[in-house]
Amino acid sequence: MSHLASGFCVTDIEALALTVKEKCPELELVKQKTYRTWTTDHGGRLVGDYPLPGLYQLKMMAVLKRQGIDVHAKAEAQGVKLPANLAELELKSWDLAQQKLLLQDAEFKAAYEKICSETVGQDAEFVIRYKQSHNNTKAYEIGLIPHPIRKGEYVMMTDFYAQGNGLLNAKGMGQHKYKDGSWGGELKQAYAGMAAERAIISQIKAGNPEYGRYEKTVLPDGKIKIEVFPRS
Repeated sequence: MSHLASGFCVTDIEALALTVKEKCPELELVKQKTYRTWTTDHGGRLVGDYPLPGLYQLKMMAVLKRQGIDVHAKAEAQGVKLPANLAELELKSWDLAQQKLLLQDAEFKAAYEKICSETVGQDAEFVIRYKQSHNNTKAYEIGLIPHPIRKGEYVMMTDFYAQGNGLLNAKGMGQHKYKDGSWGGELKQAYAGMAAERAIISQIKAGNPEYGRYEKTVLPDGKIKIEVFPRS
């Protein structure tokens, strides 16, 4: 299997590190380039049962564009219409049926295989993994990939097969939900609250009159509500 999936963008790595430390006692965030997936365990190959994630579709098209290839015309020749703005592939990615059509083209296929073997699992800047003290040698990892367009943002990537070989079962992480494809919900929610709180505190310290104080409330459903009040 090869169930690679992206999460959401992280803009405050320190907030994420604090969140992992506070909410996920079995895990750690480290500075590391490679992150483990089914693909990295099997020689840089994707089985092909899922389409390439949007982030890597974008990277694949960027490589071809730099080679001077008209990717829109080439894709249309295979019966696939790419978005005019290729950056939209991150959220409006091609599906598996479209990918099979694209890979009938030799240049698309070569670029796809190159991305799988040389980029997937090898392009992180930070990684979330089990602490070595837990001796979990089978679990996959989460890679924090620098966004190819938006500087300062990182995209969370992981392989959710078998709950990431146990990674997504870790306390404070949040399992993959097959119904909607989401994963890591607990960690993402906690990070969002932490990052928002840190941003508010930064504004208060900077003396922004619109940020005098704030109140944080955890609602019965687990959602976090943050209210900001101006200086009086």
